[in-house]
Amino acid sequence: MTLWRHLLEETCAFACVRDENSKYIVVGIPLDSTTTYKPGTRMAPNKIREVSCNIEYYSLFENLSLERIGFNDLGNIVMVPGFIHENIDRIKNVVRGIREEYPGKTYIFLGGEHLITYPIIHELIDTIDTLIVFDAHLDLRNDYLGSKFNHATHLRRILEETSIPIIHFGARAISEEELGFVQKQSNITMLSPLNLDNYQRIINSDLGNVYISIDIDSVDPAYAPGTSNPEALGLHPIDILKIIRSIVRNARQVIGFDIVEVNPLGDINDITSILAAKIVFEIIGMMEKKSSV
Repeated sequence: MTLWRHLLEETCAFACVRDENSKYIVVGIPLDSTTTYKPGTRMAPNKIREVSCNIEYYSLFENLSLERIGFNDLGNIVMVPGFIHENIDRIKNVVRGIREEYPGKTYIFLGGEHLITYPIIHELIDTIDTLIVFDAHLDLRNDYLGSKFNHATHLRRILEETSIPIIHFGARAISEEELGFVQKQSNITMLSPLNLDNYQRIINSDLGNVYISIDIDSVDPAYAPGTSNPEALGLHPIDILKIIRSIVRNARQVIGFDIVEVNPLGDINDITSILAAKIVFEIIGMMEKKSSV
């Protein structure tokens, strides 16, 4: 067994259909170390898997049954309580190992808090031309509560280490520091819930290979109450999926995507976890449809 696999623990497969030859690689990252409001995101990867086994394997957007689609679910990365840099290194090691052992696959990461995107991008950066982010927050603080590595700073760290273009959808909770910082950046395009009408112009540009990071708090809490930092005036799930559909169609390739900040402890009747699982199915449906054309 290669070393990075020792950092994983087995779980049930996403959609309860395990296929080791699948082009879709699933990894759970139950990181919940820097949550500052409502803890519980560590429970999300397994909860999303559980509900995925109990909804229809169907893409509404593409009118496509996904019953024949299996997932190579590698389980969860084991997190070390209280050691954030050790956990970041573990995520990097696993993502690096997956790239080497499963090249050319689509990588799906189930968080966990949004900090997981930082080590993922660190290991995939040479394959990505555009980073797409859906989030109620910018996560561009230089530090938060004395820490430079947490759910509120991960995008700042990515910008410091890369020159990757970022398209950010759904921000509506922005600090003064972040507002001043983002106004000086030339490689970030922001579309708030008030100016989504412009998304087609942005998405129709040359995206190249994309990675998509979906913080579930980008959705209005009326549709996704189970999240650690809910913010009112959010996006409708249908609008998010319309944008993602356009991204999939216009991108050369979707390298991978993550869904983060689902918090089962704050959820109501699992509706947020169900939405997260449904988003995975819809993105898979969009990718399957594109590959068949």
